[in-house]
Amino acid sequence: MKMSLILLALVLSPVDAAAQEVDDFIYLPSARLVEAVRAASAAAPAPVVATTLEQRSDHASIMVRRTESSGPERHEAFDDVYIVHEGAAVLVYGGTIEGAQTTEPGELRGGTITGGTRQALAPGDVVVVPAEVPHQVVIESGRSIIYHVIKVRRGK
Repeated sequence: MKMSLILLALVLSPVDAAAQEVDDFIYLPSARLVEAVRAASAAAPAPVVATTLEQRSDHASIMVRRTESSGPERHEAFDDVYIVHEGAAVLVYGGTIEGAQTTEPGELRGGTITGGTRQALAPGDVVVVPAEVPHQVVIESGRSIIYHVIKVRRGK
């Protein structure tokens, strides 16, 4: 009983901490993000519509709608966090990437993934692809997917 009261007192006691000022706070409602990428897709129909929401040196936030597969890619310094909003696809990850080209420093794209694992993606799924791991979003014919990818620079 005494232990419970002590824990309760610790939880309920005020914390002496200074308020943090936040200048760069961003709130992006999921429904508005999906509406925006749908509108962009309708305005300029294309197999891939990518809308960059934010771009910084240590992270980027991008909404993507795909009706065709991506090419394989591997990022040297960035983890990719995928949040699926609509549709379905398969994420192929791991294995080795062969025949890729360096498109910018630390970025390989193209070629094929050999020996990768296939993971079905559906709305609500969250996937983290660590830096250095080959990956590719595969779309079946006639299907599409809308997802939010957050690219986060790995610490050294």
